[in-house]
Amino acid sequence: MKIRNSKLIKALIVICLVAFIGGFFLVTYQQVEQGSAKIESDSDFAKIKAESINKKNIILKVNKKTAYPAEGKYFMSENMNLMIPSDVVEKYLNCACLKYKGDTVVVIKGNTKANLKIDSDKVKVNGSDYDLKEKVMKKDGVIYIPSSLFENYLGFAYNWDNDTYTASLTDTALGNALPTRYNYAEEGRLPKVQDQGQEGTCWAYATLSAIESSLLPNENYEFSRKHLVNYSRKLSSNKNGGDYSLSMAYLTAWKGPVSDNSNGFGKVKKHLQSAQFLTPKDQEEMKRMVFKYGGVETSIYLQDSEANHDVVVVGWDDNFPKENFPINVKRDGAFICLNSWGKDFGQNGLFYVSYDCVAFGEVSICYTQIDDVDNYDNIYQSDLCGWTGIMGYKNQSSAYFANVFKAKSDESIKAVGFYATEENSDFEVFVCGQYKGVNSLSTRGRAVAKASYDNKGFYTINLDKPYSIKKGQKFSIIVKAHNSNKKMRLVPVETPSKSGTRKVNLKDGEGYISSDGMNWSSTEKQKCNVCLKAYTDKR
Repeated sequence: MKIRNSKLIKALIVICLVAFIGGFFLVTYQQVEQGSAKIESDSDFAKIKAESINKKNIILKVNKKTAYPAEGKYFMSENMNLMIPSDVVEKYLNCACLKYKGDTVVVIKGNTKANLKIDSDKVKVNGSDYDLKEKVMKKDGVIYIPSSLFENYLGFAYNWDNDTYTASLTDTALGNALPTRYNYAEEGRLPKVQDQGQEGTCWAYATLSAIESSLLPNENYEFSRKHLVNYSRKLSSNKNGGDYSLSMAYLTAWKGPVSDNSNGFGKVKKHLQSAQFLTPKDQEEMKRMVFKYGGVETSIYLQDSEANHDVVVVGWDDNFPKENFPINVKRDGAFICLNSWGKDFGQNGLFYVSYDCVAFGEVSICYTQIDDVDNYDNIYQSDLCGWTGIMGYKNQSSAYFANVFKAKSDESIKAVGFYATEENSDFEVFVCGQYKGVNSLSTRGRAVAKASYDNKGFYTINLDKPYSIKKGQKFSIIVKAHNSNKKMRLVPVETPSKSGTRKVNLKDGEGYISSDGMNWSSTEKQKCNVCLKAYTDKR
């Protein structure tokens, strides 16, 4: 029906306007009278929205790079704050995230220090109190920090894309992530000062001091240096010295560490699952590692030493006066180091090394993942002497390596561990649950884990799901390593040393190497074991 009467049209418009205005006043009146009900409704809406988001796979990108949590997973709080696992805070957000005994958590970025408490929505930033608008949480043993901390107090821009379920944090203050001065002695992270005496065991003292510092301030351990020296599979005299590779073999094989009061026969207290070798003489990287993970074990040549000496970097001071050094240096600034010559050396066992020291930081290592001993039930391995050699193929950017094991019981394969022999390498992991011979390695199926690592070192990769194996069943782990530099050798192996100081067992495993993943050669026939471990849980 068409309406042609203009008066009727005007009347209808007036009625509609009155109805709209009346409705507006009605809605406004109801909101005033029922304000508390509206707030409750908004809260319920946020809760429902968060529940819906948490059913999806939430992604976090930090400075456009995807951040993968090693423990736990991202979730949205009822207040629509993204909850971030603490290991992501350390690895991707360039912050120190320190757990103290009790319920205290401290997050540090640059010269900003945020003191938090679990189950509290308050934060103390550089001594002043603020409202975090979300509680710090501990869930299934993982500490979660709300995104509001980084957005409001630590210089990050936050964005949420509801279409892709992707959160992004962009650092608006790049280059200012490290404080100008940082000292473990002032942060509750300095382990007990030790004295190696007349033995050439600085390497063992430095390793365990570095690991002790990585656990502080939350856990205070004193590990047995004697046990490390005696069980590192080193056959020569202790007076001849050693190096970090002995420590790595001992620790990655889960032979230690044990507590210092065990007289060498105690139970293992921790499991080392990751350790990174730093770029030689990269001072900024050394600072980042000390700041985020723990003390850095490094080498230095001392004038009154006959050989290189291992110490632990436990801090730095960019403004330490160059005039404080007995020799001429060009600039201010120094690293703070922990020695193993007792408290009478230096300043209660600590000393300063100038940024200009050329005989410092050539070989450095940081122990970046140290787990409790219940992380996995079993470890399968054949490289008790650790990474002592490298194999590979000329002019090829990729190489495959594999280990075959026999299941001790009904178990599930949860993770694998191996060494990255070169910087900036990519890896794919495959599992062959029922190994029927070397041809099984060529029919491996899809990758069950992928990873990229900037540094050389030992790493543990969690698989995408548990893979079941039965008692007595042979299974294999296969890794494809890739590096764009075709001159690199990418397969880590254990091989007898020329000096005869390490005893390698070539009968405890079944290892293979391949250039294309199709044609395989036995490494034992070449007097090598593949450095590739499998971690399982019993079923």
